[in-house]
Amino acid sequence: MKIEDFAVTTPVFKLEEFFHGKLKGWGTTLSRFGAFENRFTIDAEGIYDPKAHTLALKEVYRFDDGHTDTLIWTIIKRSDADYEGRESLIDGLAQGSQAGSAFNWKYTRAVPAKDGSKTSFGFTDWFWLIEPTVMAAHASLTKLGIEVARLSAFYQKI
Repeated sequence: MKIEDFAVTTPVFKLEEFFHGKLKGWGTTLSRFGAFENRFTIDAEGIYDPKAHTLALKEVYRFDDGHTDTLIWTIIKRSDADYEGRESLIDGLAQGSQAGSAFNWKYTRAVPAKDGSKTSFGFTDWFWLIEPTVMAAHASLTKLGIEVARLSAFYQKI
C-alpha cells in the first residue's frame, strides 16, 4: 500500500483538523499469528496552532491489563502533505504523509509494558478518515524487520 493510492479518495483527512479537540478511541492488538493480545481505550486531546503549523497532541492508552501508555506528541506540518513528529519515547522523528482520506506515519518507539520495562518497535501506522468525526487506524509493529503485532483502532471526535 502506498499513500499515493489514496490521492483521490474522500473525505480528505487533515491530521491537524481531525486531532484538534477531544477524541475517544477503542482498539485491539493481535499477535503476529493473529491471536488476541489485548484491548484498549484511548483518550486524546489536541491543539493545533496554525501560525506555528504545530499540533500538540496527548494520547492516553488504557489497556485491559491495567497499564497505561501516555504519548505527548509535537507534530509539525512541513507542507500540504508532509508531517514530522516528536514524542519522548521515539527514536529520532516520526515521518508522515497525507493523501486524500489517508495518512501514513512511520517511527520507532520504546513501548512500556505493565512491568515498567520498555521494548523498541518499528511502527507503520495508517489512518483513514471514514467520515468527518470518525477515523480508523491500523498499525504494524515490527522488531528486527519482522512484524510481531497488529493494532486496530477507531477514533471519534467528541
